[in-house]
Amino acid sequence: MTPLSADQLADVPLFAGLGDAERDELATAFAPRHFADGEAILIQNERADGLYLIADGRVEIGKRLPGGGLATLAQAGPGEVIGDMALIGRDLRRSAMGIARGPVATWHLPAEQFRAALAQLRPASLQLQAALGRAIAQRIQGKTGDIAALLARWPDSFAARPQRALPPVAEDDFAAEAFLARLPCCAAMSAAQRLAFWNAGRRVDVAADRDLAAPGGDPACIWLVVRGAVRSALPHRAGIYQLTVTGPGQLVGLAPALLDSPHDRVLRSSEQTTLLAFDHAIFSELLATGDSLARELGMSVNADLVTALDTLDQVEARIVAMRRGHSVAA
Repeated sequence: MTPLSADQLADVPLFAGLGDAERDELATAFAPRHFADGEAILIQNERADGLYLIADGRVEIGKRLPGGGLATLAQAGPGEVIGDMALIGRDLRRSAMGIARGPVATWHLPAEQFRAALAQLRPASLQLQAALGRAIAQRIQGKTGDIAALLARWPDSFAARPQRALPPVAEDDFAAEAFLARLPCCAAMSAAQRLAFWNAGRRVDVAADRDLAAPGGDPACIWLVVRGAVRSALPHRAGIYQLTVTGPGQLVGLAPALLDSPHDRVLRSSEQTTLLAFDHAIFSELLATGDSLARELGMSVNADLVTALDTLDQVEARIVAMRRGHSVAA
């Protein structure tokens, strides 16, 4: 294989939005790797070592089923990237299998090399971090649509969760600013960065079982869960089918905001919840500054997106493995 070029990266959607100089810098970090028919390129639950750009061949992506076998989720071929979530965080485990179907030639970008560049605030790594977030957000929206189609296909197999409209609970004063320092997304921030992050948003206290967003709504806000929890769900009959539950230290409403597209699900508080709400434009500015705060925030955004996508994969795999008539609480 000849060395990977910046022009070749320009034809790959994940890298197409990067500048010429940034693509040229990234191209030098890729190394060729080859796999035989049936060989595992990605191994579920093993440590993720980097992403692969497929040069030639075909890869089957799937999840191991509890009773054995593989639930096929996607197929990937030349010009497509697999395993890109390896760049999101340290010690991340593969969420799916990637099996070579025939001989496969790839270009490999090591995760450690990417993270070293990110630590130095290299523009190429910062731009790629943002591109990864958008790519995962697109997968989340696609996966949500797939699950909605499955629910529509087997509507009698799932029990809807009703809305309870619980009253707010009277509480003593809660020092949310101090609590912010203990959240995972802010752990690597300095005290000054946490203060700047806090001041960029506004505190919102929400009673249990209240809707923050509905399908088709404008992505005007992104929320950080400070205390409590928010569930995302699809409308199902007179209630909802739960997809994910987001707890303290995680961000809510990311995918629509990153893609500037309408909400595709219900966001509802599952208990009395304290949130830090960010205007869409302000949050975008925080991500685009190119400083260490943008790096830490971008890492948190992508980590939360990966968690959400992995949960949706599990939901889809569970539905696919079910037989019609098996009632499951949403």
